[in-house]
Amino acid sequence: MVGIDERGRAGRDGGTDAASADEERLEELGDKEPKPLGQEAPEIIDEASKIGAKRLHRPLAGDAITAFAGGMSVSFGAIAMASAAAAVGGGIATSSVGLLVGALAFPIGFVILLVGKTELFTENFLLPVAGVLKHRGTLRQLGALWGVSLAFNLLGALVFALLISRGNVLPEGPAEELIALARHKVDYDLWTAFIKALFAGWLMTVLTWLLVAAQGFGSRIVIIWGVGTLIVLGQFNHVVISAAEIFMAMLLGAPIGVGEWITANFLPALVGNLIGGLVFETLLQYVQAQYQEPETDDAVTA
Repeated sequence: MVGIDERGRAGRDGGTDAASADEERLEELGDKEPKPLGQEAPEIIDEASKIGAKRLHRPLAGDAITAFAGGMSVSFGAIAMASAAAAVGGGIATSSVGLLVGALAFPIGFVILLVGKTELFTENFLLPVAGVLKHRGTLRQLGALWGVSLAFNLLGALVFALLISRGNVLPEGPAEELIALARHKVDYDLWTAFIKALFAGWLMTVLTWLLVAAQGFGSRIVIIWGVGTLIVLGQFNHVVISAAEIFMAMLLGAPIGVGEWITANFLPALVGNLIGGLVFETLLQYVQAQYQEPETDDAVTA
């Protein structure tokens, strides 16, 4: 009888231990929910706000140097695009094989920009705005970051244009492609320039969102290449990239004045980029993240 009681107790104890082990495994599985496509929206916003907070609290001299290098870095993409288009012919200002090949070459500039940790003005939409929304920075810091990054992006692009336009540094074919593209961009009517800029700001902020969400260097390179290619294929109007192209074209002999660039391209590009990046991506993704926040234990119990 003693042996039977011991076996019964052992069985019950074994069952309890097994049940506890099963519960622990289920909890572990819940904590390690598969994420085949990267982080969820609340996690992206939280991580973005932490990165953005670092930018908001960075000294303005650091903002200036980073943005200056960014303006020069992205200009390499314009050179790659123009050179590739000139090699196959057809022109990047119109739908052609040249546009396709140029679009595929352009993201080289984004790789230099992003892997090299320099920044464009439009990269400072999602990250620092998330930092402000999460109370990790102030609107004053955001305004200072935007002003410095835009000014020094343009200065970097201008210095690059001054260098690349000297003598015969840039061959005739790519130079002609840049002139044709710049002429095309300042010939947009204001509404077209604005809408094309809206898409450019939207896509650049999508790029930032996806880079935070993605896992692994390879997937991030694919994202950079895909978004960069799409921006060129759509001939979308990015305030800094378009300025870099126009600066080079002006110094290479394009009949474009500073006033024409400001009124026909810069101002509509600036407004469109801001609305596209802040409203169509940053705001929508932030709201989405609020609705995907995990429920608290109290809410689950209720």
